[in-house]
Amino acid sequence: MARKKVTMKPAKKKTAAKRVSKKTTGRRAKATAKKVVATKSAVEELRQTIAKTRAQLGKALENEVALLDKGIARLRVQLDNAIAKQQAQREKSAAAIEKAAGKRTQAAKNQIARARTALQVASAKVKALRIQMKTARAALATAKMAQKQYAAEKKILMKLEKDRAKAFAPKAKRRAKRRTRKPAAAPVAAPSSEAEAVPASAVEEIESEISLP
Repeated sequence: MARKKVTMKPAKKKTAAKRVSKKTTGRRAKATAKKVVATKSAVEELRQTIAKTRAQLGKALENEVALLDKGIARLRVQLDNAIAKQQAQREKSAAAIEKAAGKRTQAAKNQIARARTALQVASAKVKALRIQMKTARAALATAKMAQKQYAAEKKILMKLEKDRAKAFAPKAKRRAKRRTRKPAAAPVAAPSSEAEAVPASAVEEIESEISLP
């Protein structure tokens, strides 16, 4: 019987799958990077918006204090004028009452009534202006307190921003200090035995001189 030839199918290469996986990974990485950039941009934009709004708040507080100061100055002038008119009307009313004291005519009574009514109107105006002055002064005190609080908060935020900028600033690379090595001391040469050795003849000659009487 003839044997059937078995043909082995070549293994499929997985390069296509690898390429697809690489493309997918690259796309995911790019998407993540875009999200991070978008988040940072949104945070920075929000930070700038808050800073701009706070600057507008400071300007508004400054304008409010200035307007309240001007309003109080106007009320002060109006109140002084009203008090002066009240005093003049009081004197006028007293004079009318004194003049009509001995007269019991209807004209005298009408004159006294008109003087008293005018005095009441002047007194009511003075009272109303004093109430307005009290309200304006309270509003000015509140605005100045808010302005003072804003200045304190601004100082604290400036310090925090300075600390944050310092913390996130790129650190400079420290340069390694080069240590200078001292040159090694030259070794002291030991005296040679040949230089220090004394000849034997010289020793005998010295001994003979010592032994002579």
